[in-house]
Amino acid sequence: MKNGTLTRIIAESMREIVFGFEDSLVSTLGTLTGIAIGSRSTYIVILSGFVLIAAESMSMAAGSYLSSKSASEAEQLLHEKDGKPYIHDSHPVRAGIVMGVLYFIGGFVPLLPYFFISVSEAIVISIPLTATCLFLLGVWSSEFTKRNPFKSGVEMTVISLAAALIGYFIGWIVSIYFGAA
Repeated sequence: MKNGTLTRIIAESMREIVFGFEDSLVSTLGTLTGIAIGSRSTYIVILSGFVLIAAESMSMAAGSYLSSKSASEAEQLLHEKDGKPYIHDSHPVRAGIVMGVLYFIGGFVPLLPYFFISVSEAIVISIPLTATCLFLLGVWSSEFTKRNPFKSGVEMTVISLAAALIGYFIGWIVSIYFGAA
């Protein structure tokens, strides 16, 4: 495959690459951090992580496929209604596969520390590890968007971690309410 072809495929799949990887990093980090704070159980965190990653990667893949297919069909109908030719450039199957694979891979970044160290130590590693991946994802995507790499990385990190922070606070509040803290 030539470099130009690969670049085109990546550009066409940019939404799924960024959305799948970012969403997985954020939702898995938020969920696992909340569960870790609330339960303090390695078993529960790892079990929850596997269930979350498996269910969500399949759901995101299916959603990406179905939404891409629906958007393509709607666009085709609009073109036909206006009497304009429709050039089919949508790839719903590829969109679903890319979304599912990137979601699956991304979910293991925040989960990985829980396999090797205690829950309290894993939280401290999981957050900066995930933040680093988010920053690098923002920097990488700037290659295709021609944005400032540093600004793109910071934006990706700050917005995403703000969303993940909700999981931490919910786990903390629920653990206090039920006396698990």
